[in-house]
Amino acid sequence: MPKQVIDPERLVSQAYAIASRDGISALSVRKVATACGIAVGSVYGYFPTKADLTAAVLTRFFDENLSGELCAVRPGERFTSYVRRFREALCAVRSDMSVDWFTEMRRLPSGEQKALDAVRAPMLAHIERGLARVLDADEAVVRSRLVGPMSAEALCRYVLRAVFASLMAGDECETLFALLDTSLYDDTAEEKDTKK
Repeated sequence: MPKQVIDPERLVSQAYAIASRDGISALSVRKVATACGIAVGSVYGYFPTKADLTAAVLTRFFDENLSGELCAVRPGERFTSYVRRFREALCAVRSDMSVDWFTEMRRLPSGEQKALDAVRAPMLAHIERGLARVLDADEAVVRSRLVGPMSAEALCRYVLRAVFASLMAGDECETLFALLDTSLYDDTAEEKDTKK
């Protein structure tokens, strides 16, 4: 009998489809194997643990939803406006999900959470660097304020974590946006618009 050829991308695609339909916590190696019509052991050859499979699904999620338009900084766009747009894009992705992954991720077993943290770390670092580029390109920012705990690096890390925490908790971010406007600019975006 010829050896069965397994496409790892198909495994991830099936896992992503299952997680999109049933939720990330419902994902299992057995369900992926069934969806692909292969033996469970064959999936374990590529994803030794459920945590590895969950991490691959999360990687696909970030690749599909946090690129393209979100990476483009609009000319003259303020940092706060970009962060608002970033959060709105994540909210739109969340509303398209049949099950809220952001909320589910908090309830995953610790082993899966650790695996997700390992996968998320480089992704979050990449997003932080993107936020830093947006902040650097914002000519309206009062640079003298970007020191100590408000350094560009610390601020971008805080903003990213605050945005994701708000999504996971189902909270809004208006206070964050107001604090950014107040701390980064001599005038807020609204004041600038009324002066025109």
